[in-house]
Amino acid sequence: MESIQLVGAAASDNAMLPVIATSIGTLVGSGDSGSFINLLFETNPFESSCDTRIVMTAKPLEVVYDAVSHFSCFIFLMLHIA
Repeated sequence: MESIQLVGAAASDNAMLPVIATSIGTLVGSGDSGSFINLLFETNPFESSCDTRIVMTAKPLEVVYDAVSHFSCFIFLMLHIA
């Protein structure tokens, strides 16, 4: 997965959908910008005294608050939980 984008709910019938979360930039701690998330799992790593090691790098994620989208999500969850 190279990027991720989450869109919210429209404020009216003909309004554009707001982008409430999107990936930006390059991977944190890596020069590779190809994947959104990289996960490395090692057993008995050579340069460490631990038994297993997990290394995860991810692109930064920009999150924008949108009241209409959050309220719509809240109503959806409340209707399906009750």
